Parts: sequence; structure tokens; C-alpha cells
Amino acid sequence: MTVTAFEAAIYAQRPSSAEHYDVSYFRDNWRAEGNDYSLETRRRMEGRNPELTKEVFQPKKVLDLGCGPGALMHLLAELGVDVDGIDFSESSRELASDLVRERIAIGTTYDQIKPDNSYDLVVCREVMEHLTVFQVKRTVQNMVRMTSRFLYCTTRFHPEPQSLLDYTTQFDVDPTHITLLNKDFLRLMFVLEGCRSRPDLESRLDWLGKGRVIVMEKHAPEL
Repeated sequence: MTVTAFEAAIYAQRPSSAEHYDVSYFRDNWRAEGNDYSLETRRRMEGRNPELTKEVFQPKKVLDLGCGPGALMHLLAELGVDVDGIDFSESSRELASDLVRERIAIGTTYDQIKPDNSYDLVVCREVMEHLTVFQVKRTVQNMVRMTSRFLYCTTRFHPEPQSLLDYTTQFDVDPTHITLLNKDFLRLMFVLEGCRSRPDLESRLDWLGKGRVIVMEKHAPEL
């Protein structure tokens, strides 16, 4: 994709509304293999992820950005991790467990709700594909602002990019999957915000070998 084509494409994108992410989005059986957002389903699908997150990062305080109904928050809290969440949808708080409901703030991924450097780990999983490219840029900036050390991101990437700027959609999986970026492009966004890649930690967290994990470490917060 040329810069001209990229410019035209990203200005044509339209964000999804918060109303789309209602109770039926999280709980109805419309996804493949019954992949809803009930705690029981997410516990099964998360597998080793909560334990690995605690083991790899040894965090003192975690923020789950785009937490949905807080399943990962709940599973981390069960392991004794101090965790907060932010989500776009009021339904997230309604559906969250009693253990974490009051720790979920409602806002976008780029609202400045939390103070600078207030978490040593900011997690943002399976969120970027739902955002416009402009929203991804602002989300990356906000993640770096809020962390004092680590950033852990998973998303669906373009399967066959021909250039750094290529991105695609995945409407067949979810109509709000509007931005599947080139993985290197998303990593570059973090680098330009003063972060360095941690491939050693990525390999430990990508235990299923899906290639959808990015781990960055804040390197130059003064830049």
C-alpha cells in the first residue's frame, strides 16, 4: 500500500460505537465454537495465560485496557494480582464478576483516566483490531504513558502484508474487526513512543504459537 492509498484508507475508517458492545455481543452464541465472554468460557480459553502473565512480568499493579467483562482481571485477581480495567462499554461492568466489577472504569482506550506511570504492566489484548488506525495510534500513546515498565499486547494481524502500511479487515469473524495491521507497523508505533521489543518475553507468552503477541518495555519515558 502506498502512503497515498494509506492516507485515503485511514481517513475513510469509521469507529464502532459503544452501543455495539452490548450484552448480546458478549454473551450471545454467534462466535465460532461458542466463544462467548462468560467467565466459565474465558477460563477455559485463557488456559495458561493468567499464570504466565504473573510469572513472566511479576507485576505489582496491572491495567487491562479494553478489558470487556473483566474475565482476565478476575483470573489474575484469583492469583493475587492487583488489577484494574478500562472498557468502552457499560455492559462490561454489568457482566463483570463481583470480584472485579468496581475496578472497571468506563472510557475509551485513549482517555487519560489513570495517572502517568501508575502501572508496571499495561495489557491490551484483542482490542486493536476493533479500532481505527487513528485510535490505535492514540491507544499506543496512552498505554506507554500509563506504564512504568511493560506493555503486553495481542491482536489479529494482517496475514500477508506486502508493505509496512498494509492493513485489512476481518468482517467474517466480527463486523468490528476493522484494522488488522502489519505486525511490524504496530511494533513501530511503540518504538516511536520510547519502547524496546522484548522477543524473549513474547516467546514465553505465545505458548500456542499464534504469532499474535507483542511485548515492549518502556525505555525512554523522557522522549
